[in-house]
Amino acid sequence: MNKHLLTMAGSLLLASFLPASAQKSYKVTANIKGQDDYKLNIVYTTADGHKTDTVLSRNGDSFTFSGNVKEPVVGTFMSRHPGSKFEIVKGGMFMPAPNLEILLSENTDVQITGNADELYKAVVKGDKANEELNAFRQKEMPLVTQIWELRKKSAGMRNPGDSNARKAIVAEINTATGQLTATRKQFVATHPSSFVSVMLLARLQGDYDAAAYEKAFNGLRPAYKTTYLGKYVASRISGDKATTEGAAAINFTKIDNHGEPFTLSSLKGKYVLLDFWGSWCGPCRASHPHLKEVYAKYKDKGLEIVGIAAEKSDNLEEAKKNWLSAIQQDGINWIQVLNNYNKATSDLTMAYGISGFPTKILLDKNGKVLFKLVGDGGDELDQKLKGALGL
Repeated sequence: MNKHLLTMAGSLLLASFLPASAQKSYKVTANIKGQDDYKLNIVYTTADGHKTDTVLSRNGDSFTFSGNVKEPVVGTFMSRHPGSKFEIVKGGMFMPAPNLEILLSENTDVQITGNADELYKAVVKGDKANEELNAFRQKEMPLVTQIWELRKKSAGMRNPGDSNARKAIVAEINTATGQLTATRKQFVATHPSSFVSVMLLARLQGDYDAAAYEKAFNGLRPAYKTTYLGKYVASRISGDKATTEGAAAINFTKIDNHGEPFTLSSLKGKYVLLDFWGSWCGPCRASHPHLKEVYAKYKDKGLEIVGIAAEKSDNLEEAKKNWLSAIQQDGINWIQVLNNYNKATSDLTMAYGISGFPTKILLDKNGKVLFKLVGDGGDELDQKLKGALGL
């Protein structure tokens, strides 16, 4: 046999017998009572997209997971057990329970003990990062549980006579949520060297003013700022600055729905409404009839719309198929581009700091931001357009 082939085969064989630490993989052992045959996975997001790791092996209530990660990421357990959600309407709408999250990194080895009925309450032990996260989770658990129980109670109040009682519960939820947010912000302030703080900052942008959010990020451990999650937080900061009134819009070139390259700066001299949406987004699709009315009304007055679709699939062909199908179904006839094209080097949702869908950003004739609206816009969009166009 060829010497090089023998060497390669030997290397592959050796790799299969190397310990997890040598392969830089993580290992999670979850002892979950009552999981039965319901599916249990770990999902996480990296710069390469969304990942799902399934059970490697099982022995009774013990589930073993293993996988490779290049940098610290947040892993979320996804369970099909009935306890993982609250059914609002039988066979229909439901609310997901709070998540059980762990930190995955090279050579992570953690043990989890919990019950399938309340998976989010499971105890996590192992490396320093997860011990730290577990200690924090246990501290905030009374508030997390209180909010979850109140949300379930509120969801069951659908009769007109429940209105006052429901308002009282919503007020309790808001109070508890405020306390939970304060607890999380306090952790970030006192633990700048913890990856848990990066995880929390990624979710707390709306709870800081812009200056305080940037200050909290600047205080983080430098190595964590270069991770995918750290870059996500950085994009929230730069995106906020990029969409403030008077800021010059970030130029880009993307492939449109006709397969041709489209460059934003080519529309200089027109008012441009950027519409961030996706085929999967119900509110986005529901806003299209109104946008069609807006386009018909203001197109001849110097308005152009550019739809920027962010599809969830990491497979470009699948994303393209879903995107084009939605365009055809909704009958939208303005410029359309797909963010998934060359996303690794030009992610417009991160560049513009998009945190909700749909989001609309109006640019003036010189390509500067006039306003940003999160949601369908409705009457507010009409009024702002009238004002901007001098009508």
